[in-house]
Amino acid sequence: MKPNRVLIVTIVLLLFPSVATQADKVDDYISSEMKNRRIPGLALAVVKNGEVIKAKGYGLANLELNVPVTTDSVFELASITKSFTATALMMLVEEGKVGLDDKISTHLINTPYSWRDITVRHLLTHTAGFASDCKAIREQGWLVNYTTAEMFEVASKCPLDFAPGERWQYSCQGYFLLGMIIEKASGQRYREFVRERIFQPLGMTTTTVLDQWEIIENRAAGYILRDGELSHIRRISQVELPAHYGILSTVKDLAKWDAALYTEKLLTKASLDQMWTPVKLNNGFSHNYGFGWSLNDIRDHRVVGHGGITGKYIFRLPDDKLTVIVLTNLSMESGSSPLTIAQGVAGHYVPGILLSSLKEQPDPDPQMTQNMRKLLSDIANGVTDSPRMTPERNATLSPIFMRYIATSSSLKDVKSFTFIACDNVEERRIDRFGVRVSRICYYKLVNALERRYLSFYLTSDAMVADIRSSTE
Repeated sequence: MKPNRVLIVTIVLLLFPSVATQADKVDDYISSEMKNRRIPGLALAVVKNGEVIKAKGYGLANLELNVPVTTDSVFELASITKSFTATALMMLVEEGKVGLDDKISTHLINTPYSWRDITVRHLLTHTAGFASDCKAIREQGWLVNYTTAEMFEVASKCPLDFAPGERWQYSCQGYFLLGMIIEKASGQRYREFVRERIFQPLGMTTTTVLDQWEIIENRAAGYILRDGELSHIRRISQVELPAHYGILSTVKDLAKWDAALYTEKLLTKASLDQMWTPVKLNNGFSHNYGFGWSLNDIRDHRVVGHGGITGKYIFRLPDDKLTVIVLTNLSMESGSSPLTIAQGVAGHYVPGILLSSLKEQPDPDPQMTQNMRKLLSDIANGVTDSPRMTPERNATLSPIFMRYIATSSSLKDVKSFTFIACDNVEERRIDRFGVRVSRICYYKLVNALERRYLSFYLTSDAMVADIRSSTE
């Protein structure tokens, strides 16, 4: 190397030592999380002010072929697809082809009488009343190919769990119906619409809509833990209209998607603001979900994001102009926890959002601490009517959430469960599942395998309205 080049490199390292150190810490953190969670492969992108400041692949995209993950590896996004579907729908709203408060029966024919009060807004916000798990779909068995008509016929047999707008309950059924509305209002197939209106304008050249027979270059395999061993996820069905789960992409393309959300390339600011506003329920309270996006906050930092059951998460801190994209090839059901990993990465760039940075305070209420510990045991044991949790949250517990928060293995050999601090959030008017939150209290759980931080969202009478979990 020439002397002047050596000098330049030396000056750069002297001026920016923290960048290299920070990158090393992120790499160490990712490696540790992958090892602890048995994640075969992971792709990461960190975007700041619309620019990619870190993008890297870790581990293997395919264990059988020993193929490494790169930033060009293509992953199934699963429910992150909902954010794209919501955007596509809002494009049609801006064009006057669909109204948010339109009854869905005005766009779809042969809808059941029980759907008469369901609006487009209800579908977007998961407040239509559809069940999280429709038994009629499971009873249909495994078909090789589901047409749109077949999916609609089965969906129409699913009874509503509650009146539209009464509460929030996550359901893929509503986003499948949104896909039908997009096709009816636009006159295009869903896959054609999102390709022409979203992917192509943003230069998302490796992003596609699922077709199980299509050969996709650099596609990462999907894995689950089965009887404690890694196993392939076997996909045998094809859905004609996968508006609720079917987009595949890379961290490179998702960084372009993220950058566009800070502009008006796709939607006006007014429409984006609507998408990121918590849904208002019939009782006047809200829930932390907008149109295809989950809405949260961490220590006064606003969070907009969404995950996919295949082990993916887009974690956006819009006020900090920072986004972390984590794509793993291990299912969330097997403990990949991409949200936790994304939050941990974000903490290396935004000071103060990691609970590990909080100074532990004296425990003001040991009895409440004991109650929180017992609630974790309830969740680990599959209790869905815990007296320590609000009825509204009990009613929406899902197996995935319960495994995410606590499993029997996570509560084995617990060395400590320690109070850290509480935040009074009454003035911030935070609601969870239609109930007002008074305090958020933080605890640290240390077991034989890991250190975990838990945030309990408490009502004024110390009932738990929601729980969040992270490892940093």
